[in-house]
Amino acid sequence: MTTDAGQVPATPLYTITLTGSGVSIDGEPVGVPAGDLPAARLAALAEIRVRAALRGRPVRVTAKEPDGSAWPLVVDPDGRVTTLSVPHPVVPPPVRAGDGSGRSAAPVVPVVPVAPAAPVVPEPAVTWGAPLPVAHQEAWARLLAAHGAGDTTTAIALAERTEAALEAEYGPLHPHTVQVLSARAWLVLGRRDDLSATVQLLVRTALRRRRAGAEPRSETAQVAGNAHAAWRSLAATDPRRALELSGPLTDMLEELGWPDHTQDVVRWVEEATPRPTLPEDPTLPEDPASPEGRT
Repeated sequence: MTTDAGQVPATPLYTITLTGSGVSIDGEPVGVPAGDLPAARLAALAEIRVRAALRGRPVRVTAKEPDGSAWPLVVDPDGRVTTLSVPHPVVPPPVRAGDGSGRSAAPVVPVVPVAPAAPVVPEPAVTWGAPLPVAHQEAWARLLAAHGAGDTTTAIALAERTEAALEAEYGPLHPHTVQVLSARAWLVLGRRDDLSATVQLLVRTALRRRRAGAEPRSETAQVAGNAHAAWRSLAATDPRRALELSGPLTDMLEELGWPDHTQDVVRWVEEATPRPTLPEDPTLPEDPASPEGRT
């Protein structure tokens, strides 16, 4: 499916800059080996994909190559990259001075761009990736700001609180709730500091997305694959905990229809579980060659 660039908000507009020494996003370096341009492109686009997933919609990017060329792109939450044939729209700078009325303009506070407000109707139909309700947009904007500043701990805490509020208001399978749960899973995965908790959250997220029919389905598959990969890392460092989580993981993989990954977990469990040893049978006849066996 091709992304309609005309439906993608003009902001935020990220800038990926590739040089011979590495790659940066809006001036912030992305950790990749120096001189490996293909790896640098992939790493930068992977980071942009996470930011798109956090917003639940495609985002705009300008990719600047070492030769000076610049490419307007749109990156979707599922990682799809669309090269545009026209430049990104120009966004006028915000007004910071007085407006001529004698009053000073209010300071500009960064917020998440949202679509024009729709009329309030009972139980409106919500599509996957739609902006959060107005009551939750401030928390969402703070989450994005914390993530952009590298404060992952605060971003995760805000995601958890927003998710709980949305679940209480709309239910666990509503697109808004699942969107924030998915964002929290990406944030926790990126922190990589508690593999056990990460596996549990990814398993729950994959199941929730599956049961809610979340779109895009490729993102559900990505979450499930990350759950298996995180569990594999946990198995290498904490086999006992990996054994405890193998059941919920295989249940999730079976529900999603991933037999190869399921068998991988089952094989590991079989190899990691000690085989019982049978006790010696006291009824076996004595060895006639032994002193006790001679008559």
